[in-house]
Amino acid sequence: GTFCEVTDLQPTPCHLAKCQNGAACDDKLGTAICQCLPGFEGQSCEKLVSVNFVDRDSYVQLQDVKNWPQSNITLQVSTAEDNGILLYNGDHEPIAVELHQGRVRVTYDPGNQPASAIYSAETVNDGLFHTVELVTFNQMVNLSVDGGEPTTLDSHGRGQLVTGETPLYVGGMPEEVIPTSRGLSSQTLNTSGFHGCIRNLYINHELQDFTRSQMKPGVVPGCQPCRKLYCLHGICQPNSAQGPQCHCQPGWTGKHCDQPITVGLSGVDVVTMANGINPCEGNKCVKGECMVLDAQTYRCECEKGYRGTLCNLKEEPAGSCQRLQCLHGQCQKTEDGESCVCEQGQTGESCNIETPCRGEPVRDYHQLQRGTVLCQTSKPFSWVQCQGHCRAEAKRDVATASCCAPLRVRRRRITFECDNGTSFTQDVEKPVECGCKECL
Repeated sequence: GTFCEVTDLQPTPCHLAKCQNGAACDDKLGTAICQCLPGFEGQSCEKLVSVNFVDRDSYVQLQDVKNWPQSNITLQVSTAEDNGILLYNGDHEPIAVELHQGRVRVTYDPGNQPASAIYSAETVNDGLFHTVELVTFNQMVNLSVDGGEPTTLDSHGRGQLVTGETPLYVGGMPEEVIPTSRGLSSQTLNTSGFHGCIRNLYINHELQDFTRSQMKPGVVPGCQPCRKLYCLHGICQPNSAQGPQCHCQPGWTGKHCDQPITVGLSGVDVVTMANGINPCEGNKCVKGECMVLDAQTYRCECEKGYRGTLCNLKEEPAGSCQRLQCLHGQCQKTEDGESCVCEQGQTGESCNIETPCRGEPVRDYHQLQRGTVLCQTSKPFSWVQCQGHCRAEAKRDVATASCCAPLRVRRRRITFECDNGTSFTQDVEKPVECGCKECL
């Protein structure tokens, strides 16, 4: 003050905390706690660790990726899409990690030799988060999803698979760097970007901070919008400009995909009259016509010569797989020859053998509906899902149908949270062992 009559004000804990990226500060008993906005972490909310790719042509560019002979890359992915680029690195010998019909595919192009590709056995386009891990060592790359059995791609000493000399692109890539080499361009499904959420990207055990990257418009912070939106007959997509929305299965509509569609008027007229929205407006069909399925979803009817969910894939040339015929799957060509990627429930070289009954491990939320209120378990839990085929058994000279079904179940008491703010506990029975038994 003018006469030195004012005592200096001591800085508050929140003043010293310096919360970043729009975070509010909460002073609790002299301790500053930064309340981070979605997507940000750290004591001062200084790191952006999860991003939502809203536009298909958006991407993140990491420029300061170090050059290393051995690398370990992990990331968590949530999407309901079939195709899209997750990671792309390289120039003359590019490597791409992408979604291929709901599975993870890694493709490497040495430039002067045929491209090599490996696929995950697991599908990841169910709207839940899945962990994708890549480990490169001695010109080999191992792909693992959710800690499952790894798949290996051997580059046969052709060079360094992942390099820091060129940028690492996440969720897509600029048009000017789309690979033009024969191998990778013919293998790559979708040169448009990823549509969904990516979080916790680690490179050599170092969590990447997206605030230090170049982000094209269409990438927004956070992956939490779907946390409280329950979709009874569909999958939540956080990628809409209007906020999270349920993408319903065919035959269902409503905010929570809880209302069956009544057959009356047809096509676009029914949907537009029901909610004032035409799902085909702004559709992403590249080489095809948009066809309305329900109030919020559509499918693409492809032109001749194109295929894929968005009709963005050229049909394989006739005879591309001449030796192998896949009965229940798709043929792929690599430098090691032809092989079949089988549909679920099928196995064998030609996908001609039915997978025997088994319990597939599942870790997920459990949902149920109480009247008009939708409720979901507060935490995911584990069980097994019975899948596969059983042969008919002969009993007293009579063939008895045998079904793949639970042999043993476990009852658990679980807490549910509902979209109206209430919660409750209830016993839930889930299978823990599967096998073949007489059909009921």
